[in-house]
Amino acid sequence: MTRHGNMAFSYTIQYKPGRENITAHCLSRLPMPNSEPSLEDDVEVALTCTLSAVADAEFKAACMSCPMQTQLRELLASPWPASAKHLGPDLRPYFKLRHELSLQGDCAVRGPHRLLVPGSLQAKFIALAHDTHQGIVRTKQRLREAYWWPGMDAQVETAIKSCITCQSHDKSAVTHTPPLQPVPYPKEAWEKVAIDLVGPFERAPMDCHFAVTLIDYHSMWPEVEFSSSVFNREGNPKELVSDNGPQLVSRRFEAFLQDRGIVHTKSVYYPRANGEIERFNRSLKDSLQTALLEGQPWKEFTCEFLHVYRATPHSTTQCSPAELLHGRPMRTKLHAAGRPFTQQRALPKEEVISRVEEKQSKSKAYTDHKRGAKHASFKCGSHVRVKQPGILTKNQCKFTKPLRVVEKRGQYT
Repeated sequence: MTRHGNMAFSYTIQYKPGRENITAHCLSRLPMPNSEPSLEDDVEVALTCTLSAVADAEFKAACMSCPMQTQLRELLASPWPASAKHLGPDLRPYFKLRHELSLQGDCAVRGPHRLLVPGSLQAKFIALAHDTHQGIVRTKQRLREAYWWPGMDAQVETAIKSCITCQSHDKSAVTHTPPLQPVPYPKEAWEKVAIDLVGPFERAPMDCHFAVTLIDYHSMWPEVEFSSSVFNREGNPKELVSDNGPQLVSRRFEAFLQDRGIVHTKSVYYPRANGEIERFNRSLKDSLQTALLEGQPWKEFTCEFLHVYRATPHSTTQCSPAELLHGRPMRTKLHAAGRPFTQQRALPKEEVISRVEEKQSKSKAYTDHKRGAKHASFKCGSHVRVKQPGILTKNQCKFTKPLRVVEKRGQYT
């Protein structure tokens, strides 16, 4: 409209040097405001808050200066008394484990490799294991790999329950009533993977508002900012599971999968069917919330989170994702004072598969019982109402009008 209004006028364009046309000259040289957030303060905070690893020399020096470890070394060098009553209160917790304890140099060891941590370093080892705030279970899993001391589990629980960052997380639980249908555990690594988009993160940097996540169903190996380079590095999976997001059902993405011979399975309007990646997304969101609460750079913190996640034994497989995917454990700052990782070996594949299937069976039985799940009794010709997908307004019905079942394709579909 403005352009049509100005057509009634005629204009004469006259050249004028910049030093004479002061107003326009200043505006043309006025710099644009910098919209990119400064990361200098974030980097400074991250460098200040980063925990350093415990060196082997520091660990041995702490063991030598610890009065409790000194008494324990003297006790291990001589026969144990017949009863724990003959020991001091501080040494009595070791009596039940006396057949598992031994000396390796200047350090006391439980079992083949778990070092006994002196009291002066226990809080630091808990902080290292809890570096990315993964919760009580995963923190215990990390510590149990290479260390032990009396009351370790209780100290971990106390430390995490008193962690201000963990208390600030807004975790929520989701319930569902149909019978649980565990996803069959793949027999090989990278055979079946899941993909999803997570976000937006409103307070994130401009290039971090959305994240594409991927996880392997066998090894639980996660990836963030997924691209074709992941498949070039790890190889093409047989099956890719995703939801019905427009980016994941586009022609370009389907052509990409078809070109690589990857079967695409979609869980339409039911994110819980792709539960493995959804559970990882929850951990990723908690991690990014931690980065926001602590004022740390998102990308650097996400890389550290992935490093720790891949090196932590999974509660079901009892192996870390790195062990199941690459056949070797991943060394982190927590293990700088531990045994060489070349001595560690992943569990036999048959044992891992059996353990996962047993855990799935127990989980299904427990979940179905607690939630009162009932098997569907649909038959061809029956009339049913289907729940409406997506977000509904207040006046919309949650279910469709009665529809007739024309074909039964599965146990519940």
